[in-house]
Amino acid sequence: MSNSYRIFVYFAGFIIGAVLVSVILKRRASDEERQPDPWVAHKQDMMAAGAKPLPDGVPDSIRAGLLIDYGELPDLENPLEAVWLLTFEESYPYVRVVQNLSNSELSYMAADQITIRLADGVDATAVKPMLDELGLRLRMFNRKEQLVIIGVLSNQVDAIPATIRAVQPWKHLFSSAEPDFIRFQPKKLGK
Repeated sequence: MSNSYRIFVYFAGFIIGAVLVSVILKRRASDEERQPDPWVAHKQDMMAAGAKPLPDGVPDSIRAGLLIDYGELPDLENPLEAVWLLTFEESYPYVRVVQNLSNSELSYMAADQITIRLADGVDATAVKPMLDELGLRLRMFNRKEQLVIIGVLSNQVDAIPATIRAVQPWKHLFSSAEPDFIRFQPKKLGK
């Protein structure tokens, strides 16, 4: 076999391989585009479906989000809080707005994760059995601050309290489990 023939075979194989890889990557990308975001999928016009509008005290930055779900907890007969789930293009992709119906107090948190502060002497790797059993995933951890951020059980309006209840059998591992609250920076006055 001559050197020129070997070079021809090599380049032909390289081109065929590149084309195959390109086709596979394009197919995967189109499959991912067809799969709807589970947080936004199957949501109709929420206002038409009976969602209440966001309360007056909600900041404009939150009002800019797209409402994807609404509900009242713990149940519709005797609600204690109203919950709005919103999605955003930037920053927090999913935000949960909660209004306490007895005092109208508002709170804001990430809708798709909770914060766990580990107990003294517990390493972030110790939560792996809990995550495996609940089917959750670790999003972030900070060993210095003994902090772990984990995903939630579902994309429903009760996902945050349900996940906090679900981790309670492992409470010997942590000192607190709470929503990942969003704190707003105070507005700076113009010069």
